Amino acid sequence: TPEAERFLDAVDAVCDHYGVTAESKYANLPDPADRVHYLTAGTGPPLLLLHGLSTTGASWLPAFDALADQFTVYAPDRPGRGLSTAVDYRETGFREFGVSYVVELLDALGIEQTAVMGNSLGGFQTLALTLDHPERVTRQCLVGAPAGLSTDVPVFLRLLDLPVLGDWLFDYSKAETVAEARRTYRQMNVEDDSALPDAYFRPGIVGEDLPGQRESLRSLLETLGSFRGMSPQFDLSAELPGIETPTRFVWGTEDYFWEPEVGRPAVDAIPDADLVVLDGHGHTPWLEPGDEAVEAALAFLAPEAGPSA
Repeated sequence: TPEAERFLDAVDAVCDHYGVTAESKYANLPDPADRVHYLTAGTGPPLLLLHGLSTTGASWLPAFDALADQFTVYAPDRPGRGLSTAVDYRETGFREFGVSYVVELLDALGIEQTAVMGNSLGGFQTLALTLDHPERVTRQCLVGAPAGLSTDVPVFLRLLDLPVLGDWLFDYSKAETVAEARRTYRQMNVEDDSALPDAYFRPGIVGEDLPGQRESLRSLLETLGSFRGMSPQFDLSAELPGIETPTRFVWGTEDYFWEPEVGRPAVDAIPDADLVVLDGHGHTPWLEPGDEAVEAALAFLAPEAGPSA
């Protein structure tokens, strides 16, 4: 479709800026996931990247060059984002579906085991995947505060659950220009957006016009919780002691959603886990100036790539 072509053109521009050669591919999965789009690059063992609530697989492109030196990287668009089939999360739920389509994707790609790196809601998926299918995950790295450790959420997300006002805020928050997207990122994602080119924001802007994307995102927000906080299905804290997979949390001190202290009980609960705190970094720390976040992730995921963080 013309919308899909514009989205892929915008993704190509991001790849050009970062000198990344990434392939755009699709996997056909059972309903309701149906068709999942993903970006892939590199050679070596697999590394699955799971993005956050309102972003797409393209959000990882600034880290692709470093990651693809060590891994074959796969960055899918969650169903309802980017070029993946839109789904109604009021019908599918998220705790089970958010894991099942990932397992189906790994099966379609012929991947038995993989390292996984997740951000925000993708961090929740990473933890849930490891809990439900530990045999599929070799290592997991949560970059930026993952959902699943606390049901407390910022006021803005609580207000989105209110009738009338929530719908108005949802429509109002849609970024239609690079300047608006930058402002939103400075509020929620990064402390310093100076390292991000204008091209980085365009896939997100164009992607909101893809058929079904806004409706799917709205349905997911309704599923997440209520004015009182996130739904109990998004609280994984009691299950964490059952995780035996090596785990690293990479967490910025300026994370919009949860401060690093929220992660410390999780680190204590998971037998083989550690926490790397990055001063002055926000919720998507690999997008800040400098390489600290990617280096901390690679030191854990591929220790031979450099000294331990």
